[in-house]
Amino acid sequence: MTVLVVGAGFAGATIARVLAENGIPIHLIDKRDHIGGNAFDELNEQSERIHRYGPHLLHGNKNSEAVAFLSRFCCWTPYEHRVRALLPSGETTPLPVNRTTLEDIFKIQLSNDNETQTFLDSLRQTKIKPTNSDQLFLANVGEQLANLFFRPYTRKMWGVDASKLGIGIGARLPVRTTRDDRYFTDTFQALPSHGYTSLFEQLLDHPLIQVELKRTFCKTMEQNYEHCFLSVPIDQYFDHCFGRLPYRSILFHQSNTNSQQSAPVINFTDDGRFTRVTQWSLLPNSPDNKTGPHQITFEEPCSVEQNPGEYYYPVKTKDSEQLLKRYQTLAAAEANITFCGRTGLFRYIDMLPAVSLHLTMARNYIAQITSQAA
Repeated sequence: MTVLVVGAGFAGATIARVLAENGIPIHLIDKRDHIGGNAFDELNEQSERIHRYGPHLLHGNKNSEAVAFLSRFCCWTPYEHRVRALLPSGETTPLPVNRTTLEDIFKIQLSNDNETQTFLDSLRQTKIKPTNSDQLFLANVGEQLANLFFRPYTRKMWGVDASKLGIGIGARLPVRTTRDDRYFTDTFQALPSHGYTSLFEQLLDHPLIQVELKRTFCKTMEQNYEHCFLSVPIDQYFDHCFGRLPYRSILFHQSNTNSQQSAPVINFTDDGRFTRVTQWSLLPNSPDNKTGPHQITFEEPCSVEQNPGEYYYPVKTKDSEQLLKRYQTLAAAEANITFCGRTGLFRYIDMLPAVSLHLTMARNYIAQITSQAA
């Protein structure tokens, strides 16, 4: 009854733990040399906690099953994430757009929510019924703010114009009439006190889970297992027979600074090569390092061809959704295989929703084999 799980990120680790706790032996493999997937973190030489693959911020409903599940394996440090955008003047302003942002850009004073909403409405193209991200930008904030904050950033982030992207991409950032400058407003916002890697070490600490790193999946492995949960690119599994699903990747550039950013993350919304820079010492679960220098990480979006094997963001367009459906039809015929994770599902999933989704996936499998045994 041994089950193969490919990928040691949130998807694979959640599935592995649930199945192991139900008496199913697990062989968990990952092509990298560490557990934790893209959430992997580590201490640098200055004892700052660095997220190797960009900042990972947990947020969601504090009463969710995902929070309860992860809370078994770590303690939490409360953290409400804040981001500022770099303006052409060299100053920064809060992002998502809020009342303070509008005051900074237009050099005005707005006294309350109603006044802010009225001013915002004067900028917006309210007659548009959005069907793509670019139309959503125009409907939400209007032409000037779309050109300042969203269009250049989206183009370099995704490699295509915002008009080619589904509405869900643009919908990830709200627009506020208050001065709330938190990036998220969820009831649960925290970081694992001892880091994500420690969380994953506890999550995978079970006698029925065997972890093997630096091991790449190949199809010949399938015959040795009762079932396989595959966090691998679904199009790659089927030899790209219908074509390649589009992804964006990220190149990470490390540097040091003796200064302090105005927020842990600064977004570059211009046409430059970088999308954001993170100062790790500003995250509260990073050990104190008051003297510096402080490590900072710049992120440069790129194609997967420029960063082979590093799939970060599925590019959701009408064409890619149609292509995905064709691969999903093939996958449905594979009774002993379940695709999971960001690449298996071709879906951008925040961490807590990923845990919830894969808790359900694991329980469905248990219910299935229980029914077959009966």
